[in-house]
Amino acid sequence: MRKNLFFASFLLFIMSLAVDVHAGYFEQGSRYYVYRNYAKAREMFLKAVEVSNDGNAYYFLGEIEKNEKHFDRAVEYYQLAVRGRINRKYYKLAYWNVIVLTEQTGDYMGMVKFCRELYERTGDGGAKSKVESVINKFLWTDNEEAKQSYNRGIELKKAESFDEADSAFREALSRESSFLAPRFELGLSELRRGRGAEALRHFGQVADRIPFYGEVHLLMGDIYFQREAYRDAASHFERALETSFLDKNSRYLVYIKIATARYNTRDFEKSKEHLASALKLNAASREALLMLSAINISEENYREALASLEKAHKLDPDDTEVIFQTASIHYRLGDARHIPEFDRLFDLSEEETDLPQKYYRAFEILSRHHFQAKNYARADRILGALPEGARNHEQNLMRARASYHLGDYEEAIRRFERLSPGGDEDRYILCLLYAKTGRGDRARSILSGLASSETYRTKARKEPALARILAQIEEEAKAKSGEIRN
Repeated sequence: MRKNLFFASFLLFIMSLAVDVHAGYFEQGSRYYVYRNYAKAREMFLKAVEVSNDGNAYYFLGEIEKNEKHFDRAVEYYQLAVRGRINRKYYKLAYWNVIVLTEQTGDYMGMVKFCRELYERTGDGGAKSKVESVINKFLWTDNEEAKQSYNRGIELKKAESFDEADSAFREALSRESSFLAPRFELGLSELRRGRGAEALRHFGQVADRIPFYGEVHLLMGDIYFQREAYRDAASHFERALETSFLDKNSRYLVYIKIATARYNTRDFEKSKEHLASALKLNAASREALLMLSAINISEENYREALASLEKAHKLDPDDTEVIFQTASIHYRLGDARHIPEFDRLFDLSEEETDLPQKYYRAFEILSRHHFQAKNYARADRILGALPEGARNHEQNLMRARASYHLGDYEEAIRRFERLSPGGDEDRYILCLLYAKTGRGDRARSILSGLASSETYRTKARKEPALARILAQIEEEAKAKSGEIRN
């Protein structure tokens, strides 16, 4: 016990020494900095950050490099400053120094990235306004005639005179081909008219010149997504995340779209990364949980898939997609729970007019189980819910057999006749059905073909409706055999 207390006290002593040493380095660096002895100040601040991740020391290292016009290094230190432990008064200053320096050096992507980060962390509206002002600078022109045409187009657009507005925007472009504001408006017009390819052409030229224009990347991402060009969609949505000032819900939706696009290109790792981000913003996202489950099923990570589905199930116990995926996993694992789960799925979706095709296989498995368990009415009901063209020959035969076992002989005959059964067992059932419904000639025609089999002769003798017909067939066969001998 004493040994443990001594060790804990020793650790506290060492830690206090480290704090004192760090404080000493920072204070010395600050004094040197005030007297502009940057070499010694730098030395002390570097020692301070070696001892502790001190954002304040990194901030002053950035100040030193900026004063000595080493802008790249200054930016690096400011970035480290905002990620360390830093006083509030230096926090925003470090961000704004990065923003100003990246703009001065033409690194607009870096500038936008830090403006967006500052806005998200502090709500500083100036950061958003800064990006908007830079984008406007790139969108605009000094050509007065081109600006007049553009402004006329905006007024016409407000008046919903869209054709005339487009003409004015094209006129502005004819006066100044590099004028991006009218080109952006033409892209919006083409998008409104449903001409995605033309919209992409205009937006693409804007994005090439202003790669940090988040709104354009969002628009292009949506167009590519709708056209199922998922790689391009994901690329533009990812760029939009880097450059757009999005609220929580919008950012969530973009994460979902990227995850969907990456899923459709089978880039499952990136899809899962974006789904994780979406779930951080909305832990109750059914869409994210189901897609995560689908990915894990594809990768045969069934335990992880079931964990996601369990969360989704708690959100809505009647969610048919959740039930379908859960039952499908249990079926693959040989877990008997898939039967009641598929039953639940059927009961919830039976009345749907447009039954998802992926459910067909589940209902085939379920109907076969019920037929084998002699639950003929349930099997017939399940198969009957499938579209006519979706049932295969074996499933239609199963319905015919179910009708027979349920005593609905006329319906069973109708179903068998539509299928022309080739198997002996089904031919025998149809033969028996004919006999039971007074169609003796038809029964005799089939039984004559089956009479060579001892199995079916034995079965027929046990059925009163067939025994008499079989006796006639056998008697005729004997008479004919006697004639041949004579």
